[in-house]
Amino acid sequence: MRIDLYKIKKKGMQVAVVTTGALLMSFTSIFAAPVFSVHAEETKEEVEQQKEEAQQAQEEANANAEKYQKKVDKLTAAVNELDKQATDISTQIVEKKQEAEDLQNEIDETQTKLAEAQVSEDNQYEAMKKRIQYLYEEGDVAYIDALMSSASFEDSLNKSEYVDQLSTYDQKQLNKLVKTKNDIAEYQQTLKDDLADVEKVKADLETKQADLDDVISQKNAEINKYSDDVEMQKALAAEYAKQESELDDKLAELARQEQQRLEEERKQREAEQQQQDNNGGSDNSGSDSDNSGSNNGGSTTGSGRFIWPVSGPITDYFGPRESPTAGASSNHMGIDIGCSYGVPIAAADSGVVTVAEWGESGGNYVMIDHGNGFVTMYLHNSSLAVSVGDVVSQGQTIAYAGSTGYSTGTHCHFSVFLNGSYVNPLDYL
Repeated sequence: MRIDLYKIKKKGMQVAVVTTGALLMSFTSIFAAPVFSVHAEETKEEVEQQKEEAQQAQEEANANAEKYQKKVDKLTAAVNELDKQATDISTQIVEKKQEAEDLQNEIDETQTKLAEAQVSEDNQYEAMKKRIQYLYEEGDVAYIDALMSSASFEDSLNKSEYVDQLSTYDQKQLNKLVKTKNDIAEYQQTLKDDLADVEKVKADLETKQADLDDVISQKNAEINKYSDDVEMQKALAAEYAKQESELDDKLAELARQEQQRLEEERKQREAEQQQQDNNGGSDNSGSDSDNSGSNNGGSTTGSGRFIWPVSGPITDYFGPRESPTAGASSNHMGIDIGCSYGVPIAAADSGVVTVAEWGESGGNYVMIDHGNGFVTMYLHNSSLAVSVGDVVSQGQTIAYAGSTGYSTGTHCHFSVFLNGSYVNPLDYL
């Protein structure tokens, strides 16, 4: 089998595209290494780009699998119809064989009757010959004796007529036997002609059956080929889905690393601020405290007790799930809260805005560092109401609900991180 591989190299990834029309000799040899390789130094944008391309490749593989499956279904329907025709022809062949056997048996029977008729004709002919020979040999003497022995002239005439009648009878019997023999022979010929016609029809049917068998074999070969293509494309789609999952994990890891970095920076800032406060307190203990507040009057450290970012039903829970749309993760790292478009999204607790931007999968999203290892994330917003560095209070509007990014409808995706790892938000609400 032929396998054509085109390798498309891009920064941080390599895509192996297998041309359709041939089955992979070994999926192991192609999938021994990930199709999309991820490197630690890659940025979130690069990983999201890789994920998008993996998703496109998966969609293409699924489309190809569907296309080839339709070919398989169409060919299978055609083969089923041809099988019906072949079965019908096979039945007709059996019937013609039986008809030919019946005709041959009848021909054999007529042959026996024909032989018997020939014997009867021969016997009748021999008997007639003997009587004729006798009359000829006896000649006029016998005939005169017959006349002289007659009691009267009338009697002599009767005897003469009897001799003539006897000769006529022999001829009639002979003619009758000849006719019977000829009738049998004619009927036998009719049977032979019928048999020849039946044999011709049977031969034509057998030729047609052989042609159908060839067509069915060809279509079965095509079915096997396209079935192999379907399995190949499904395997490719599964591999691309695996790569998407790995890229989701990579994105989660990058997010965790980013939160860890932000947490370390925050702690560093707090330590520096504490040092400055300590130094300032020693130098000027009588100064007022007007500068201790945030730009929004909130606290950089939350209470540890979260409020709901928006009111509404939970439409998807934390944990494994079936991906609701192309590009969405099958491991849901938060909860989805259904709501109306444009309603305010509130900060679950006080803290510092660390991310307020657009993401390929999350759309417009916000991340807030609440201190003590807690970070919350709000995805798919229609617009944002805060910027990076803003200090927000619990309940303050940070965004407005929408359906941006990988989303199937307006909702708020709410995630909670604890020390850089996703946790179930319901445990903290």
